[in-house]
Amino acid sequence: MPWPDGRHVAANAGKHIFLWDLATGECSRVLETSAIHQPPMFRLACEPVLGRVLGSHKLREFALWDSTDWRRLQAFAGHGEPVRAAEVIAEDRVLSVSGDGFALLWDAWTGELLRRFETSPLYALAQSPAHGLVAVGGGKGAITLLDGPTLEVRASFQLPMATARHAPLSEERQRQLGIVWNRPSNTIEALTWHPDGEHLICGSWDFIARMVHSHTGHVVREWHGHAHWVESVAVDPRRGLLCTSSSDGTVRFWSLDSTECLAVHDVGHADLGGLCLIGDSLYVTVRSELVVIPLP
Repeated sequence: MPWPDGRHVAANAGKHIFLWDLATGECSRVLETSAIHQPPMFRLACEPVLGRVLGSHKLREFALWDSTDWRRLQAFAGHGEPVRAAEVIAEDRVLSVSGDGFALLWDAWTGELLRRFETSPLYALAQSPAHGLVAVGGGKGAITLLDGPTLEVRASFQLPMATARHAPLSEERQRQLGIVWNRPSNTIEALTWHPDGEHLICGSWDFIARMVHSHTGHVVREWHGHAHWVESVAVDPRRGLLCTSSSDGTVRFWSLDSTECLAVHDVGHADLGGLCLIGDSLYVTVRSELVVIPLP
């Protein structure tokens, strides 16, 4: 993710967070956390106005940190499984999701649990600050649209598993993935908002990225081509680009306005982390490296 200071990009690595200098490409700082999971399950998030960062903490918790002096401001405990994602949805509110099937709303300053919403296991979270809405997604293709401050349901739908169109996965990538190489499902792993504020873009374990209407679940567009799970999605509204990464070992660039694939980059391994768009480049973690890909 972009670090709040605007000069670094950060990646989660279990008990540590690595910062790379955007100007030099050097790893300039390593921050220690109390996270236990390796590899990491939690997607880093930041709130740039006050310079706060959300990171994993212990086994089933997460924490809010001051990015300037790396002082832990608050820890949040209450999930029954590891936390997969969290966002600062207001100056004093944090929302988190977990595979335990709960979306939990917290007081950012005291750590008090304010509200909870129960559904299927949750792995993805995307907020729309302009509308005060938050989308959560996870198991069984379920996506729920929530009012951020109250967690009241605004819409809920389930995407069926589709048959993906793709080239065969190479034997080397099958070996890297292990026993899951041929196990598609309709689990939602990644969510982001379309620039129009009305649609969501999701990455799924059925190897497809989709654009769906946030209130009806109507599928507007599908992007086929990945040969394994779509793990991360990112949008560049200036260029009209969709970026996707997959455990097939590739990053793909697509047109937001059509199903055209503009470029494919093989990053060398199936173990990919998240995507981060900064300026004219896409940053992706691949095992212990940060790979920089110029935007087409």
